[in-house]
Amino acid sequence: MENRISVRTLVEFLFQSGDIDNRIASVSEDAMLEGARIHRHIQKKMGSGYTSEVPLSFVADMGRYSITIEGRADGVMHDGDSVGIDEIKSTYKELRFIKEPVPVHLAQAKCYAFMLGETQKYESIKVQLTYCHIKSMEIKRFSFEYSADELKQWFDGLIGEYKKWTDHEYEWEKARNESIEGLPFPFEFRKGQKELAGYVYQTICAGRKLFIQAPTGTGKTLSVLYPSIRAMGLKKADRIFYLTAKTVTAKAAEDAVALLRKAGLHIRQLRLTAKEKM
Repeated sequence: MENRISVRTLVEFLFQSGDIDNRIASVSEDAMLEGARIHRHIQKKMGSGYTSEVPLSFVADMGRYSITIEGRADGVMHDGDSVGIDEIKSTYKELRFIKEPVPVHLAQAKCYAFMLGETQKYESIKVQLTYCHIKSMEIKRFSFEYSADELKQWFDGLIGEYKKWTDHEYEWEKARNESIEGLPFPFEFRKGQKELAGYVYQTICAGRKLFIQAPTGTGKTLSVLYPSIRAMGLKKADRIFYLTAKTVTAKAAEDAVALLRKAGLHIRQLRLTAKEKM
């Protein structure tokens, strides 16, 4: 199981909400670049007591395993004996309509505040949410202050909720890897299949790229999937993407996985289909 997670991924998993209406436009690359520019602009104006882009992390003990939660705070504010976290968010939304921080944004800032408190042993920490309108550059801020005990109690509850998911994933990954450990190749190797499977496995372990050209009917699909799955069982990979240009070749990959399942493999499989074909 992947034992590292970003603060943003953690809070979005637990707090994020949304809409299945696909008419809502996704965030464009231009908006992301503008957001980065705004971050830098605000950070430069914050004075000598402000440190930008501060890396923070915390190792959460989950019992049978641990998870490293890590991220980078937009800013850490020092003012005499007091300290605070600044979380900057750029938005196209009119600031007059933002009456309170978005829960996922506040949760992200509170995670950084907890980590900072654990590292530096502060008794209380300020949390500031800075919203900046992308076009007008207007700024609106929300400020809070939490004791170290409040942050710890809140963070423990957060991790407790996340643990429900990670315990399930831990058990699933353990069962999957145990099924992979003794997984046999479902047929007698054809000519060249064993060598091809070996090349694929070595390439994955080395973190390199492999380009293969072979005639139809030589068993390429199984020769590629089998060593990839074996490598996944040894934690050399977390998931496998099998991309095809035609439906018939996608079916061949699904048939290969079905054969391995009959041989004892426990694995999750998801097929993504182009919207036009649905």
